[in-house]
Amino acid sequence: RELGQPARPAPHPNIQTMSPELITGFQVATLTLTLTFLLEICCSIPEVASLRTNPKGKRLYRACITANLVNNLLIGPPTYALATNFFVSRSEEYSAVRSIASALGLIVAHALGYHYAHRQMHEPSMYWAHKFHHAFAKHVTPSSANAVSVVEYVYAYMLPFVVGCAVCAPDERALLAAVAVVSVNNLLIHTPRLEEISKMLPWWAVSTADHMMHHRVQVKHFSAPTISVDRILERTMSLTRMKGTKPEPGPATAAG
Repeated sequence: RELGQPARPAPHPNIQTMSPELITGFQVATLTLTLTFLLEICCSIPEVASLRTNPKGKRLYRACITANLVNNLLIGPPTYALATNFFVSRSEEYSAVRSIASALGLIVAHALGYHYAHRQMHEPSMYWAHKFHHAFAKHVTPSSANAVSVVEYVYAYMLPFVVGCAVCAPDERALLAAVAVVSVNNLLIHTPRLEEISKMLPWWAVSTADHMMHHRVQVKHFSAPTISVDRILERTMSLTRMKGTKPEPGPATAAG
């Protein structure tokens, strides 16, 4: 810079300098927050009002809103951009059938990863990362779906998607579809008004009733928010035990 020339102002980041993947991540976050808000005002006003009846509940609800904003807007978009840039396929030959298959693979990968991480966070050594979410035991609201610590959000919510992308190599359509299914279901299983009707879901699906029970007792129904890995494992082990049990021989019949 020549002497006497004014210093140039530092460039400010704007939407034009953001990567398309990061913009898409922010769009996904905005849609998630919008749906959370709609479910909150349409289905959970009594729960919110009950939670906010005392100063402790008001502080908890403020912490819930803060966690939603931090997790969805500060952690979600960069993670989406990272997964997209490193693991999402750019191939133009990616067929619709392959896209559907990889989306299903991502949902399965997320279900398995979340189940493992969730059970691990219920161990005494790691419960500190999960304790905040279970502050919503009596009063569960859609916004509590993403009211988790940063550690839990990264480890149990985001990491299974990143690993799933590395394994399945989806195209962006498949990734968006899987993210939509998981995100919407996560909100629905935290909407108490759906508890009874959710019992109509097939046995292998996580229902609102399942997850409400988990919030109440914390010792069962660790799977969320799509596939009930708990029940699948239980049935598999039950079938294995049945096959391993040899029937006792009956009494010998006299030859006639």
